[in-house]
Amino acid sequence: MPATAQVMNDTLMEVEHTPPVHKRVLDILPGVSGGVARIMVGQPFDTIKTRLQVLGRGTIGAAGMPPEMVYSSGVDCVRKMMKSEGPTSLYRGTVAPLLGNMVLLGIHFPTFTKTRAFLERDSAPGSFSPSSILLAGAAAGAAGSVVSTPTELIRTKMQMVRKNNILAQMKGAAVGGLNPEENYKGNWDCAKKILRNHGLRGIYSGYLATLLRDMQGYAWFFFGYEATVHYLAGPGKTKADLDYMQVMIAGVMAGFGLWGSMFPIDTIKSKIQADSLSKPEFKGTLDCLSRSLSVEGHAGLWRGVTAALWRAIPVNAAIFLAVEGTRELIAESEDSVDAFMAKLQGKEQGSSPAAM
Repeated sequence: MPATAQVMNDTLMEVEHTPPVHKRVLDILPGVSGGVARIMVGQPFDTIKTRLQVLGRGTIGAAGMPPEMVYSSGVDCVRKMMKSEGPTSLYRGTVAPLLGNMVLLGIHFPTFTKTRAFLERDSAPGSFSPSSILLAGAAAGAAGSVVSTPTELIRTKMQMVRKNNILAQMKGAAVGGLNPEENYKGNWDCAKKILRNHGLRGIYSGYLATLLRDMQGYAWFFFGYEATVHYLAGPGKTKADLDYMQVMIAGVMAGFGLWGSMFPIDTIKSKIQADSLSKPEFKGTLDCLSRSLSVEGHAGLWRGVTAALWRAIPVNAAIFLAVEGTRELIAESEDSVDAFMAKLQGKEQGSSPAAM
């Protein structure tokens, strides 16, 4: 990676001629590009993961559902979805998380960078502190959970529309069929109906589980990345010395750290957010955990983890490739502007009376 990327190691673009508002934009831009990469690459994997968590064979949600809506594996899930719902079903509910993740990673990366800088303010430059990285990652996850909860709720609701409609038909066919409150036509319709019928409490359904998940997950997400970068770079070097393949490898390790540490909590989060808001089956996070363990056992908390880990490989490689690539482009553009400004100042001094 070119040396111009070195400027990105501590904080983004502290350049004198850049106005403060522009610095903030440049600070979040790499995270925004990573958010786009995450959703466009990872949405099909996330759809499969969520369906297995909620409608996998032996789960509470699968009880009473027709066979075509109960999945025994990731491959079985894809096969049944393609047959009954078509290939676009893998991208159902994409708009909300796409917009949300552009904001989300625009929060995660600056929060991590600035929190880590604060925690390591008295440390030697280039030092590697596992505790600081874990704490900064947890802070980034906590900050992002405010955005991730409603966006993931909408995505989960859209992924479960067909299930809810089938249940409504099975339970209420005699009184008119589908439940209009949970029969969402799209992302915006879903958000409006939830806010209208259940308010902010409804749109933040599953917040506690999401908060705990994100604090733990992003602590190990950033630790996985920074630890791998530290190892690959070697003594006396930084991430600026890595090539793009090494950055992608570090990104994959970040993804493994994320999903490997938080998957059971994510399963509970998915179950709560897939639950009906008008007639919920679970009373809260602890009730969902207790009932899931009693019915499905500990193995049930890990249902869908294979899809999540496969997802981590292309998604997190793409995230960090997009993030570091964007940082490098910003650094190079700033260097070009610096050179232009220096040249312009030289011309102005050369044409001044004092220079004549």
